[in-house]
Amino acid sequence: MPEDVVIAGGGPNGLMLACELGLAGVRALVLEREPELVQRNRANGLIGQVVRLLDRRGLHQRLSGTPEPPQPFPAFVFGGFPLPLAELDDNPLYGLGVPQHRIEQVLEERAIELGTEIRRGHELTGLSQDDEAVTAEITGPDGDYRLRTRFLVGADGGRSTARKLAGIDFPGVSRENVVSRLAHVTVPGELHDERTKGLDLPGAGLVPPFLHHRTERGVFTFAPFPDRPWIVSTMEWDPDADDQTPMTLGELRASVHRVLGADLPLQPADSGHLRRVIGGTPGSPSGTANAGCCWSATPPTSTPRSVDRG
Repeated sequence: MPEDVVIAGGGPNGLMLACELGLAGVRALVLEREPELVQRNRANGLIGQVVRLLDRRGLHQRLSGTPEPPQPFPAFVFGGFPLPLAELDDNPLYGLGVPQHRIEQVLEERAIELGTEIRRGHELTGLSQDDEAVTAEITGPDGDYRLRTRFLVGADGGRSTARKLAGIDFPGVSRENVVSRLAHVTVPGELHDERTKGLDLPGAGLVPPFLHHRTERGVFTFAPFPDRPWIVSTMEWDPDADDQTPMTLGELRASVHRVLGADLPLQPADSGHLRRVIGGTPGSPSGTANAGCCWSATPPTSTPRSVDRG
């Protein structure tokens, strides 16, 4: 007998879909190529109606660690422009600051409670379909094997293998000359303005937190989380940036100096997370990102097919 649903990708989207299917009485099997939960912080939380959805599913308290209901954001930045959302009678923008690895941990626990089977270290490598089912080709720790399933869902990211195997095009990048750099860091306490929570940086003035600080040379952003490493990021227009060598903290320091015209003495955080993106990331549907997440789950219909949510 074929599986009901196989989900390629055990990130937040795939795990949330498995939970939703479990609540509907449909048993899902999740394939995740990572052998264990990734501990590095790839995103910083959730923004949007998904926060209230998690509350309705009884997961908000697990993630937030408090019995308090979801709270709307009083302000946000969209396209580099601040939005004073507190002025709205009914503010629709909710947020929850939780690292992605914790989101995945909670969703995996819940999915297993609902009967989901999760196979870590297993990766989708091929697929075909006939009138009855989809055949998934998989590489696992013990070698290659095949699975028959009524439905195959691709939830394996912007570079989704499932999407490519299904022949679904997803071309394009944002701008080819854009270079974004990001790191988890520590910043000297004397530069942190306690009243505004901004950076009081000699040569640059007071830089506000959580906002896109634009200069003629680029964009600077920092997020001073109270209970985990700060995030500092820059964006520049540099068509000659090196994409062949790993990014270093010194590279980010130099980028900050170019953008702000001042030195920011960054030091590495325990997580050591560094990231450089050149030319923008390939377009991807809604999912967990540094800014937020929006999830949806569509239950199986009566026609076998492969579905992409990567």
